[in-house]
Amino acid sequence: MNTDALTMILKHLVGYINQVFKPCTLQGSWPTAKDLPLYLQGEWAYQIVELDGQRCLLMLDEREQPDTAQRLKKTLNKINKYFEGPVIYGVSELASYNRKRLIDQGIAFVVPGKQLYLPFMALDLRENFAAETKTDTTTLGACAQQLLLMQLHGLWQQDVSAQALGGQLGVSKMTVSRAYRELNEFSLARVTLVGRRSELVFEVNNGELWNLAQPYLISPVKKQVYISKDQYRQHSDIFQYSAGEQALAQQGMLALPKQRCAAINAADWSSLKNLIGLEEQMGTDDDAVLIQLWRYNPGWLSDISNEFTKQCAIDRISLYLSLQNQKDERIHIALDEMMQEFWKEHRG
Repeated sequence: MNTDALTMILKHLVGYINQVFKPCTLQGSWPTAKDLPLYLQGEWAYQIVELDGQRCLLMLDEREQPDTAQRLKKTLNKINKYFEGPVIYGVSELASYNRKRLIDQGIAFVVPGKQLYLPFMALDLRENFAAETKTDTTTLGACAQQLLLMQLHGLWQQDVSAQALGGQLGVSKMTVSRAYRELNEFSLARVTLVGRRSELVFEVNNGELWNLAQPYLISPVKKQVYISKDQYRQHSDIFQYSAGEQALAQQGMLALPKQRCAAINAADWSSLKNLIGLEEQMGTDDDAVLIQLWRYNPGWLSDISNEFTKQCAIDRISLYLSLQNQKDERIHIALDEMMQEFWKEHRG
């Protein structure tokens, strides 16, 4: 970050503190910063500030990928060995769920226009917090969820580039990079720089990762529509991925349901309707086939792994997520049995 940009951000941070709390003035750079270990010098800016008559250290994070709250806490503990007094973490943007994690760790921080948290002064000021929590992401996006599923299936290769991953999953490099950031922000993985390339590292075993990730995973089903049985049979090559109860039955967990169910990528639905003249039906029609429109390609596993290429099956975790909110006890028993089998094969 150049000097002008740094000066502007510092003025913004201090101006915000002045506006919402008490007088805060910049006192200049922290001389001891040059004596810190190198990894604490390169991507941080340190400024002494006087806040309501108290000398504090403002530690400005200049990195694109902020640390998790736990790692940041360890970093601040090391800084406290060099600075006697409160240390305030400063960052331009930080999602509300990450701010909550900082609070849980007792970390003083300032996010201009959003929140000022100073536990050493028993202060927690928030602006527009309630409105923001309605729009902040609390679940993983489709691509981030797929990357996590790759790890849980034992298919993750951290040295594969974001561009190559995008090619495998049918998304852009930018979408993959955004998925990296999401997984890092949710503390499900860590983004590291290897040369000029970002790599995503999953640091816990799959069992622990699954437990950590479940609150952030969503059903892959974006919408459900119905088509006639005749059109389903006529275009069976398009509707090759069984889904829902039908897929669960094909796992040997249930009897086959009366109504067929298949999954396709939601992004393809409109063009398919126009291209081959698909007509949506009422779900009450006797010959209606349920079509699930997924947030990602239901055949992604077959596309990236030769082991699954000929099976034309959706992955079991996505199947589990698509049915976990069903009220039928038979389905829940079958899902539990399916996941037990999955973890016998993949827990690592």
